[in-house]
Amino acid sequence: MLEEPVKKSILYIITKSNLGGAQKYVLELAEAAMKEGYHVSVACGGTGEAGAALGPLVSKLKNIGITVYPIDGFMRNMSLLNDIKAFFSVWRTIRKSKPDVLHVTSSKAGGIGALAGRLAFVPRIIFTSHGLTVDEVWRPRWQRILIYLSTWTTLRLAHKGIMISTETFNRARNMPGLSSRISLIMNGVSSINFIEKKEARKKLGPEIPNGALWIGGIGELHPNKNWSAAISAMQTLPKNTHLIIIGEGEERPKLESLILNLKLKSRVHLLGYMNGAQYLKALDIFILPSKKEGLPYVLLESGLARLATVASDLPGNRDIIKTGENGMLIDPTPTSIAASLSMLCNNKNLRQELGVSLEKTVLNKFSIEQMTTKTFNLYQ
Repeated sequence: MLEEPVKKSILYIITKSNLGGAQKYVLELAEAAMKEGYHVSVACGGTGEAGAALGPLVSKLKNIGITVYPIDGFMRNMSLLNDIKAFFSVWRTIRKSKPDVLHVTSSKAGGIGALAGRLAFVPRIIFTSHGLTVDEVWRPRWQRILIYLSTWTTLRLAHKGIMISTETFNRARNMPGLSSRISLIMNGVSSINFIEKKEARKKLGPEIPNGALWIGGIGELHPNKNWSAAISAMQTLPKNTHLIIIGEGEERPKLESLILNLKLKSRVHLLGYMNGAQYLKALDIFILPSKKEGLPYVLLESGLARLATVASDLPGNRDIIKTGENGMLIDPTPTSIAASLSMLCNNKNLRQELGVSLEKTVLNKFSIEQMTTKTFNLYQ
């Protein structure tokens, strides 16, 4: 009688352990891999700043029985001392866990992890890019040049690279020596246990008047997310509209000051971090005004909630939304955001039609099964 082959061990590495899109990606893959019989562990840093505590990703992983290795020195921004510390922490973790497959995701964890994996002779290294960091136009030019070079190096160190949007896939495989190393695997989203509208509104905004129209978004309070443009757009929208932003981050003081200066304190609500997806039914319109995205989970979650959605005209967003068919893609300026939101505020039927259409797109094209199957094929 033939014995079944022993499943491989997989170590996932990611820089931060908050619960943004990249972390949801790791959580979904790790859980699916464990169900498939792989031996799974995850290594990660804190929530972004130097010395930050481990974030909610860790508790979710531990709750489903996945081993977590904390990485000393991992932080969002560049820091030579902390990056060196992180490299040796990753190296020790790889030597300890001895993975057959090392799957690194996010720019910093990708570069450090792929290099450490090569030096530790890991048989199979996979790197997932959640959007090319060189597109963070707010960074100084010298940083963007270094980021481009480090991205190319990471993709060369990895045996296979995964791009999650069509545009970044085409750009990456046109980099020197990378044409055969890059695969396109779009994100997939699993079902969500939504809290129904009335209860969700009661929990999120008990002070918001009945009959108000709720516009909302989920994401870090970070320059990439461009929340200041959405807040500024609220000046010209009807008084019964409220903006709800779920997320936390370094821009909170700046955004709070902007809200006060524009006299919008009663209509713009910064709710901080929470498991925002389950509350999406509270909203009438979803907004994602980012300057940079990969292929955002929040748009897929918005689709499952059947929400009319306005998002920045960015590569990954274009893989999900077609303007006029299942949402609106716009130039993320206050003027363009206000014009699109005003149109949707005044047309309930259009909101419903776009929401239903977006749900169909997500269910047909972005299943969790297609993402995990294609990814696990690369592990072989």
